[in-house]
Amino acid sequence: MRAGAACAAALGVAGVGAAAWSYAVDDAYVLARYARRLATGAGYTFVPGPPTDGVTGPLGLLPGISSQLLVGDAVIGAKLTGLLCACLSVGWVAWRAGRERPPRAVVAAFLLLLWPLLGVWAVAGLETGLTTLACTAVAIGLVDRRPWLLGVGIGALAWLRPEAAPACALALALHAHAERRRALPALALAGVAALAVVGFRLWLFGSPLPLSAAAKPPDLGNGISYVGRALLILVGGAGIVPLAWAARDRAPERSLVAVLSAHAVAVMLAGGDWMPGFRLFVPWLPTAALVMSGPIAGAHRPAAIALFLGATLIPVGAGSLALEQARAAGRARETSGRALATWLNEHARRVALVDVGFLAYEGDFEVVDLGGITDPEIGRLPGGHAAKRIDPGLLRARDPDTIVLHSTSPPRVDESGRLVRFAGHPVELEVAAMGWVRAEMRVAHIQSYAPGVWYVVLHRAPDER
Repeated sequence: MRAGAACAAALGVAGVGAAAWSYAVDDAYVLARYARRLATGAGYTFVPGPPTDGVTGPLGLLPGISSQLLVGDAVIGAKLTGLLCACLSVGWVAWRAGRERPPRAVVAAFLLLLWPLLGVWAVAGLETGLTTLACTAVAIGLVDRRPWLLGVGIGALAWLRPEAAPACALALALHAHAERRRALPALALAGVAALAVVGFRLWLFGSPLPLSAAAKPPDLGNGISYVGRALLILVGGAGIVPLAWAARDRAPERSLVAVLSAHAVAVMLAGGDWMPGFRLFVPWLPTAALVMSGPIAGAHRPAAIALFLGATLIPVGAGSLALEQARAAGRARETSGRALATWLNEHARRVALVDVGFLAYEGDFEVVDLGGITDPEIGRLPGGHAAKRIDPGLLRARDPDTIVLHSTSPPRVDESGRLVRFAGHPVELEVAAMGWVRAEMRVAHIQSYAPGVWYVVLHRAPDER
């Protein structure tokens, strides 16, 4: 039963990943561009110049570097690695859940089968799959009192996701309290990894924190909303009941619930995330399934059915919708996105834009990152993500000949080619209103990208070149 449940969980995630294969979040191409430049000898850079810390989790670059060297494509390696790691994680959890009571394996497997967002994010091109495997190692290392496994998992997370630090610190503290002398390997591995990543950033970038900490400053209101919506979409809201039940009944599960709670608080204080699908929580879904499987499998049949349905009805519906949206996003990128990248390659020399993922990866042009996630000077300016307050003189000094703006309503253009109205990010609105931009730039191209999304390309007027 355990083996069958583990295989079913892994095959289910693989199936969702295969269905969502065309999807890649735009930031995945930021990692891919760094990986490609590293593989081709251009250094840890996004554009020519000194190294820049545009990758929050440096360990996530390894699959892209490897596949760039092997097949000349940095994206496919990230997607394959992410899917493999997610499949290993869910299979591992289903196997572990059934160690004491075989029905727990079945429950854990079905929970994971009906939480499709894990499979979607596994192939999105970021480090989410690797992070999922590391989180699973932390969880199983903690409950099984395996210090080496716990230390390796925490060490990997230090190089993958900084917001996991509070959960990892709590896991270490709980392990040290329970094991005392046997906790040394976990403490040593975690400590060395944390010091190594801090030293790496100080040596290469001059700062112990990733650039994203400045480029995307915390927003507590958004963080609270993000966590609340994640609980509803990922575990159905009602999933809190078996989590609380497990924390009440058994010490190992209580430790995992505490770790999950610490991560939720950390994500809340960090301000959540702007990407759809709650990728900051997805890596902990196998851990949640491990915890929830005990109370559900141990309850009387009516209660077990109610708990199971409460934890899966909303996630399976929302996840199915997200899967279709992911497939549509993949189609839009391959048609409209590629058409825009082709236009920019033919007409632009230096492009200023917020969406520096796919367009910059496909483009043969220099990039000015208006969001600051790869540009330290802009990233450390006041303002939140996509709301940086850029001085007109700073942007003018970068000398972009093209500016790409996104709009959620049809853009309006006057007879002279000036942009009259669009609905973009705050930084895009400010850039479009700059005096020198209005004087020198004209709308040269409008690309319908997806339902409710347009790209507007401003280009220097011929007499201003």
